[in-house]
Amino acid sequence: MITNYVEKLKQYINENEEISTFDLVGIMGVHNSFLILLLILSVLNIILAPLPINSFILGIPLIFFSICYLFGFKEVIFLKKLFKKSVKCIAWRKHIDKVSNYIEKIFVISKPRCYYLSQLHRRFISGFILFIISLLIFLPIPFINTSGSVTMIMVLLGIIQKDGLFLTIGYLLFAMHIIFSSVLIYLVLG
Repeated sequence: MITNYVEKLKQYINENEEISTFDLVGIMGVHNSFLILLLILSVLNIILAPLPINSFILGIPLIFFSICYLFGFKEVIFLKKLFKKSVKCIAWRKHIDKVSNYIEKIFVISKPRCYYLSQLHRRFISGFILFIISLLIFLPIPFINTSGSVTMIMVLLGIIQKDGLFLTIGYLLFAMHIIFSSVLIYLVLG
């Protein structure tokens, strides 16, 4: 399932010169796109971690899609100026194959298991966690982006695959990430 969406994204990036948030939702479809887009953008955030403006470029769509998931939007009314802005696909072309390979490897180890633990998932709780992580990824503070993306990937795999083990690990990583981020922000600002 997820690999089909990644292939659609890869095809779009290879065939077009620019891509926008509006295009991403069009490629994935509105109904099931938010979690899948969050997963793809989180993996891409890890791959592009060394780039300095990465947190800003990927942070905005992460925040937007996490809000959409949190509130259960089925249809999205786009603010034309904000979501029609596009970035060059050339930057994504170099990395989309890596994203595809990583997602295929991730889905091999994630499978439906620990049914009782997967019942921990509630849209509001998971959506709130994804939103907070997205906000932290958006901040231009070193080391928060990558650890936040790993946390987000664990929570997303737990939700998408109904994997209670990954969901529980994601929630625990979230708690650790909040503590780590608080200390780091205190050290940077204090």
